[in-house]
Amino acid sequence: MSGPHGRGDVKSFNRNNAVIEREGCQSPHTRNCFLATSVMGCLVIVLGLLVLTMAPSFLSSMILKSLALSPGSDRLASWLLPPVEAHLTAYAFHLTNPDEVLKGGKPVVQEVGPFVYRAVTVKDSLDSVTGQSQMNYDPLGSTITYRQRKIYHLVSGDPDNTFITVPNIPLLTGFSGIRDSIGKSLAKNVMLNNGRGTPFVNVSFTGLLWGYNDELPCFKHTRPEECPPPDGEIDIFSEDDDDDDWGDEDWKRRKRSTKNEALGSRRSSDEHLSRIKRYLLDLDLKRLNYSVLEKPKAELVNCRCEWGLFRDKNVTIRKPVTINHGMKDLSMKGWVEQFDSSTTLGWWEDGSTCDQVGGQDGATLPPSVSQYQEMEMFISLMCRKINLKFEKITTHSELSTYRFIPPANALGSHTDPDPTKVNLANSCYCRQSKGFSCLKSGVLNLEPCKVTPDLPRGAPIALSFPHFYQADPSFREAVEGLRPNKTLHQFYVDIEPTLGFPLAIRPRFQLNAIIRKDPDIAVMSNFPDELVLPFLWAQDGFSEPSSDMASAIQFGLAAPHRLPLLGGVVLLVLGVTMLLMSVGWWAYWAKRRTIEEEIPLN
Repeated sequence: MSGPHGRGDVKSFNRNNAVIEREGCQSPHTRNCFLATSVMGCLVIVLGLLVLTMAPSFLSSMILKSLALSPGSDRLASWLLPPVEAHLTAYAFHLTNPDEVLKGGKPVVQEVGPFVYRAVTVKDSLDSVTGQSQMNYDPLGSTITYRQRKIYHLVSGDPDNTFITVPNIPLLTGFSGIRDSIGKSLAKNVMLNNGRGTPFVNVSFTGLLWGYNDELPCFKHTRPEECPPPDGEIDIFSEDDDDDDWGDEDWKRRKRSTKNEALGSRRSSDEHLSRIKRYLLDLDLKRLNYSVLEKPKAELVNCRCEWGLFRDKNVTIRKPVTINHGMKDLSMKGWVEQFDSSTTLGWWEDGSTCDQVGGQDGATLPPSVSQYQEMEMFISLMCRKINLKFEKITTHSELSTYRFIPPANALGSHTDPDPTKVNLANSCYCRQSKGFSCLKSGVLNLEPCKVTPDLPRGAPIALSFPHFYQADPSFREAVEGLRPNKTLHQFYVDIEPTLGFPLAIRPRFQLNAIIRKDPDIAVMSNFPDELVLPFLWAQDGFSEPSSDMASAIQFGLAAPHRLPLLGGVVLLVLGVTMLLMSVGWWAYWAKRRTIEEEIPLN
């Protein structure tokens, strides 16, 4: 191999290897592969840049689009079953000096509570007769109509054993209805001798809300044949009117009897609450047979009449509400289009904005909330819409929110001389032309919205914020024991502005009895001309989002920025890598070819 032939063979071998290596790595197929890699790398880089610049707005629009209450969507599911526990927290105003008040003295009240009830809302329960859902989409429109049920069960406090003295709403309602009637004397005797018969009653807090014994509200009900006449029922055709004279012994006798009667009705209330708790253990609240739990405000139970302020609000189905689902126009999401199948309320001035249905449903709000906008919210318990304005930025679970509150003149009278309280827009809530009194700023007369065929004058109830917060000072001056506090008594809603989720909502309201002097009824003859006496205040909703709710919102806010950033960076790195590999290959073989040309193989 060391001879001439051996050296020739080596050179020939090296030459052949070089040719083979050159042809293998610089073949058209290999060149096309690396060229394609270069082009793909450039395209991936461009795609990465597009993801970084355009994907955030695209993802944001997709997330916003998903906020509509579309059938089968996650948003509809969270609206039906919110990821947060709502509670009703209630307080009573115990009247400590009823004897003095009956004689014309100034009422002294003491706040009692809190009593906390978990509130579970069911919007899509099934009709027990037809089996149809109580929530339905309008197939040709842009709305959802639902009839909700609220189920309350006690989680804190001892309302069964907490007794309070409060206004006798059924009796005051009866007196209001006969105030200008022709047969007033006869009707007065019937009311005073059926049921409690006193302007103030001592009942348990449970009884006040969910039911206590009082025969007057069932006076017109048909009594079953097996039920004897209620205790104290009189012959309505009697001409003896001497029972109208009241003395201290009459009041003390009735006051002593109220506690025993309330205790007698407590067993049925306990059974009612225990049934609710058992039903709540069933996860499928949609399909429960609610007919066994529904209760009217007044009802004969075991031949005894039971009446409760919210007796017909627990479990019983509410009036239908129609809201915009937002699929056609997301800015209209949650706007109330109809209440009780009507675009008007029928309570306030005909044709006015007050009587027009509208405002936001507090359970679902549109996205893109601005600090500079005003928000109207419909509160059925208040029988009206209420205006809210931005106050400040707050924080919940590291999420920034906008707090909206009612302005100082939200419940302002249109005749208030104070420029900070007057509200001309509220003039249509004044129904003086129909015989209803118009109260000063901060208190709304609810009598017009309590009118029924059986109660043509409604019920003498007025609504305000707790402790007469933001109300005319004369209301607080007429009652001792009230201490309004903005932190404790202000209505507010905290909204995450981008997605429009309420992270805290606290509607706070106070119910007051309107007690009017009536010289024709001895027991009512020493009152002031018109006394607005508070007996209950409550707050609904929740103060903080759940951890799951906060996490979901944080992800929704971060996703349009984090996901494109992550995806864009990955694409850029991949594209640059591909491009560098191709460029490196071309550089290497260009250099190799130059070397081969400078150094001949032979």
